[in-house]
Order: sequence, then structure tokens, then C-alpha cells
Amino acid sequence: MELQLGSPLTSQSLPGVPRRSSPRCCPDGGGDDRISALPDDVLLQVLVRLRCARSAALTSSVSRRWRGLWRHLSELSFRDIALGAVNTALRQVVCPSLSRLEVEIPEEHRIMDPARVSALLHAAARLAPADLVIDLWGHCKDRDFPIEIPSFERATSIKLRVVNLYLTLPAGDIDEFPLLERLSVAGCRFDGMAEMINRCPNLRVLEVCGCWGLDTVKIHSPTIEELVLDNNAVLGNLDVIAPVLEQFRLQATMGRDFNVLFSAPMVRYLWWWCSCEQRNVGIGEAWYLRSLDLWTEESAYILGHLQRGYPNPKTDVDSVRLGKTCSQRADPN
Repeated sequence: MELQLGSPLTSQSLPGVPRRSSPRCCPDGGGDDRISALPDDVLLQVLVRLRCARSAALTSSVSRRWRGLWRHLSELSFRDIALGAVNTALRQVVCPSLSRLEVEIPEEHRIMDPARVSALLHAAARLAPADLVIDLWGHCKDRDFPIEIPSFERATSIKLRVVNLYLTLPAGDIDEFPLLERLSVAGCRFDGMAEMINRCPNLRVLEVCGCWGLDTVKIHSPTIEELVLDNNAVLGNLDVIAPVLEQFRLQATMGRDFNVLFSAPMVRYLWWWCSCEQRNVGIGEAWYLRSLDLWTEESAYILGHLQRGYPNPKTDVDSVRLGKTCSQRADPN
């Protein structure tokens, strides 16, 4: 965990923080309290290594000297804390821009309405984190209520696991995520993927897992190098044009009219697993395609034949596996 330090922090540079005083004697008579007498920047380095905003705030019970220091941390993690308490804490943060913000709502408080989730996202945007992680649950009845993702102009990495919720983008065509390089979205409705990519001119890694509303996936990006689409929902169309894509993992259910357009000349790692529940592909009336496996593998074996004379293993698509199921008809007699 990293703390950004500029000029030494003093009591004058941190409003609301008690002034540094001379070493005090410990209550138990064990000698001077030398830790509380350390400069503010050193104390902040101690707090940031706790990796928990609540633990950092509780240090005020040890000494007045620590009171309010947590509000100046550049990295904040809220785990197993109810959303109301998190929002209250975020309003007290005085650091103008965070290097990392992590919010994980515990299971007993995980069901929340879209308005509260939207308020949390906007509170997070106000703190301009470079690295954002949010993990929470919504109610199934709110699956179609749109929640607008605010702009995160400083963010280089965003991970949103917002189960049972519906994420949308604000109107307009501006680059709201100009520095974003890594984006992970899970557990929600997210049908604005193509538009999201257009607003992330530096996106290199995209992960979309367990989302719905993705009948058509369109990814046209000159920058994406790694792509993961891991969904059990039915996929109708896959349209990928990514000239620098190197890794692509796909898990999906093929729709009845499943169509693929795939252009990625630099791809080195490819793993596709597609199930076919419609039984619309087969041989005759008895045999149907059940699943399709496609992957690349670094090996000297190409199509089952040993190739000699290659000093380096060559990466090729070397196996297509078709699972099949037999449809049995009942004997009319």
C-alpha cells in the first residue's frame, strides 16, 4: 500500500489535526509515548499500513494525537461496514484525490436500493480515486432501474461488482474515463459496453463476468490487449475488432442465430467455451451440437503431427472439441 508524500506534513498543513506536542508519559507509567510524538507524515504511513479505514479511525481511542488523521489518508478501504456508515465517513475525507478507494458492503447489509448505490458512486467520484473497487448487492426487484456511472477522470483501474443492478452511462460523447486502463464489471446488467469502450481511449484490460443484457457484444478497440467475457447468458452476436488483442477468454451460451465477427491478428492466448442449448446445429435429426471448445496451446504438435526444426514452440489453434447428445425417439409400438 502506497502513500503519496510531498512536503513534510505538519499540524498546520492538516486542518483539524491536533498540533504535535512533546512526548507524553504513558498512562501506565511505562515511559514516554514516543509514537504519538512522531511527525504527521510518519503517523500517516503507520495508518495506511492498517489497510482498513475503520481500524485507522479507532486509533483515536489510543491517543488524541491520532484523532482525525485517517481523514487525510490517500488510500481508504471500507470492509464489512454498512453503507450508511461508509457514506458518513466519505463525507469527512479531506484528501482531495485518493490513490485507492475500496468499499465492500457485508452480506447482512448488502441489499440496497439504487438511489443509495448511486449516491455512493457519486461520493466516490468526488474523491477522484486512481484505483476504485466497489462490491455490493442490490435487490432483484431493482434489476431494471438504471444507475448512472459518474465520471472518474483520474481512475486507471475500476472494479465494480454490483449484483442485481443496472449500470448505465450518462448522456453525451465525452471521454469520462480518459486514463482508465483496467475495467472489471460483474453481476449486473451492462448493455452499454460498446459505448463504454468509446469513452475509455486508453483501456487495455476489460473483464465482464456474470452480466446480462449482452445479446450483442461489440468491442472495437485499438488499445485492448486482454479481454474476458464470462457469462452464462445467451449471446446472439459477437463482434470483436482489436488489432492489439493478445488474450481472449470467452464463456457463453450461443443463441439460435449466433454470429461471430472476430479480428485480432496479434492474439496469443485464446480460450472459448460456448454451450448450445437451442439444438439448432447438428447432423440429421438425431445428433446435435451441445458445446464448442476452442483454445490455443503452445506446443510443438500441430494438428496431431510432430513438427521438427522449430527452435521455439508455435502457438496455433490445435483443437476443436464438439460435445454431442443423442435424441432418442420412443418406439410407437
